This record gives sequence, structure tokens and C-alpha cells, in this order.
Amino acid sequence: MDLVLMFDEAQYALIDFGNGEKLERFGGRTIRRETPSVDVGTAKTDDWVCDAAYEKHYGSGPGKWKPASPTASSTTDDWSIEHDRKRFLLKLAPSGQVGVFPEQSANWDWIDKRRKSVEGLNAINLFAYTGGTTMALANCGVSVTHVDAAKPAVTWARENAQASGLADAPIRWIVDDALAYMRREVKRGKKYQIIVADPPSFGRAPGGDVWKIQRDLPTLIELATQLAGDELKMLILSCHTPGINADDLKQQARETRRLRFGSGETLELTLKSQSGARLPSGDCFRWGVR
Repeated sequence: MDLVLMFDEAQYALIDFGNGEKLERFGGRTIRRETPSVDVGTAKTDDWVCDAAYEKHYGSGPGKWKPASPTASSTTDDWSIEHDRKRFLLKLAPSGQVGVFPEQSANWDWIDKRRKSVEGLNAINLFAYTGGTTMALANCGVSVTHVDAAKPAVTWARENAQASGLADAPIRWIVDDALAYMRREVKRGKKYQIIVADPPSFGRAPGGDVWKIQRDLPTLIELATQLAGDELKMLILSCHTPGINADDLKQQARETRRLRFGSGETLELTLKSQSGARLPSGDCFRWGVR
């Protein structure tokens, strides 16, 4: 199945996409950047008008943003969008990101519908970036351990939580390699009833540990199983890696004893343009009690 994000159009809109790029509006700013899921298309990209465009550098190092106006070049002024009770402080990051993955709102809405089932539980959110899912869980009364190897991302997530009225919510902010932290939590006997992970294709922790999804995803799922034991109430596993689809995620997750039964579902995370065309933006397997 596929789901379309539930952002209010005033907060986020996918205007158009094609030829390997997408044109998006976040609040009052329009940006242009690449989207690997679209190799070709019929969009008239030469006609696109934006505040800033991201140019990827195909050698070493990150790409760069080319602002079309002075305001678009600023990364410190008040630029933000909201989804439900979550506020995202945005900026033009060197990676080409702005601080939110809108397609994940399908999972945030899914969590909110299960708030009565998850209130009071413990969750671990791995590769947690700027905290969209962390805030969605915290808004439902869940105690969250937020884990990301990038200190700037964790700082950004904390700022989003504060801006969303969650400064005093039971959230632990952890800067660490996901697998290393999970192994330590297993040794400590820590248990989590909710497991969330949105791993990248490749990543490098500050300590030098390297994440490769094709190699390390089975280890992540095995450690998640150990952390949950028989207490698992919710699992959300998503990725944006070519060659790994939702059925692959489901198959690997269901190899664990706890998830062989139940009503887990696969979905394609999808963005819908103003013309109605749908842009594939990730794959997900999720399992949870109602």
C-alpha cells in the first residue's frame, strides 16, 4: 500500500518533480533539489522558480545551495513549518536537506491514532535525525530515547522539541552509533516496547564506525528484538535505499520470533504533487497494537 503525507498545504507542498529533481515549498520558501527516485520525467524544469537550489558536488565533499534571493541564503532566521503539534526549525543544510522528511508524516499520523495503546511505554528512535518521530511519540505520552550519530542533528532535534513545547518531555538525547548503543542497552538489560529506525544507505559515526544497510540491517533487527523481548508493542522500520523495498523490510523483520504473527503492513512513503502525481519517497514496514 502507499500513503500520502498529511501536511497542511500551507506548511508543505510538492509543487512538481521530474528529470531527477523536485520543486517543494516549505512554508514561505520554495526550494529545488535532486530526488534520486525520479530519473526522468516530463516536467518543464526550466520553468521552475525557486528561492534556492541545491547543486550536488559529484567529487569529494558536500554540494552547495545557490540562493535566488538574500533571504534564502540565511540559515538562522525564523523559517519553520508545523505538523500537528510538532514544529520544525528549517535551514539549508550542506547535505541538501532542510531538516524534515515530509513523507514520514504518514507514520506520525499512524502513531497518533494509537496514542491510547502507547501512552506510558518506552521507545527507542534510531537514526532519529531532527526528531519528527521522537516528537510524535512524546506527544502521545511515550518516553523516548532519541539516538543519532551526528551531534548537530541531535542538537537540531532538541531545538525542535523545545519549539514544540516538549522541553520537559521524557526524552533522552543520545549522540552515538546506533548499533553500538543498542549493544550497550542489551547488556544493561534495558527494554523498549517501541522500536523505530530509519537508517540511511551509508553512514559514518564520529568514532569511525561505518553503517552499511545491506550489511548491517539484519544486525539492527536482531538487536531490536533483544531490546524488545516479548514486550514489543510497535515497530516502524523505513529506508530510502534503492534495491530494498517494503517487502524486503517485512521479510527481514518477520524472521524474528515476535513478528511472525500479527497484522504488520508494508507501505510506500509517497509525496503527492499539486498535479496529483505521486513521488515515491521511501519504503516502510510497520507493526503495532491498536
